[in-house]
Amino acid sequence: MEFTQDYVQLAAFLGAAIAVSVSSIAAGIGEGYIAGEAVKSMTKQPESRDQVFRSMFIGQAVSETGGIFSLVIALLLMFGGFDVAAGGWQKAASLLAAGLAVGMGAVGPVFGAGYAGGQACKSIGRMPKHSNDILGNMLIGQALAQTSSIFALVVSLLLLYTVPNQPIDATVGDMILKSVAILGAGLSIGLGTLGPGTGIGTVAGRACDMMGKFPREKKEILRTMFLGAAVSESTAIYSLVVSFLLLFAF
Repeated sequence: MEFTQDYVQLAAFLGAAIAVSVSSIAAGIGEGYIAGEAVKSMTKQPESRDQVFRSMFIGQAVSETGGIFSLVIALLLMFGGFDVAAGGWQKAASLLAAGLAVGMGAVGPVFGAGYAGGQACKSIGRMPKHSNDILGNMLIGQALAQTSSIFALVVSLLLLYTVPNQPIDATVGDMILKSVAILGAGLSIGLGTLGPGTGIGTVAGRACDMMGKFPREKKEILRTMFLGAAVSESTAIYSLVVSFLLLFAF
């Protein structure tokens, strides 16, 4: 079967669709959770409305990060000039894998950031006079949760721009092996961020909740949150290393 430009475009369009659709599902749920907790807080404590509104909008903006990364990659896939038949099957695999990496890689971090934002809104409604401390803790936790989505973005960009064209004399076995390795790199970081992103967001969310109940324990809460987040992030780093190996060692 002759490889044509249409196959490359098909992979690019499918990768773009996966990137945006999967990340949008996660972003919508995460941001909706934040808004829901904000509404509950304002209903219980109307005097905290301004602080809760501020926390809600900032939390939703940070939670959107993974969706923005996915949108950028989707636009590059559609309009980045990757529709060259000379790339072969491995180039088509890299375009599809780029969409998988950034789309799936946004799910865990967005869920985590959404949970942290929602818990911060709830905590501020309970203790509005400590809103600045709670908001700062929320932003730190959300930033840590979004680290995994940055890993996914890096791998996605590498898949777009570092995978060489398929050699003219490549055998069928070589094409299959390289294509599977490329797809594996995208899946490794895409699935590998699900647990760390969600876990770090859970730690951050509980820290925000406890800060609203025990504000005097701020230092101990922050210390524990950082330690827990660091350990949770380790598995995302493992996935990143495996993705690099699949891209450059095979």
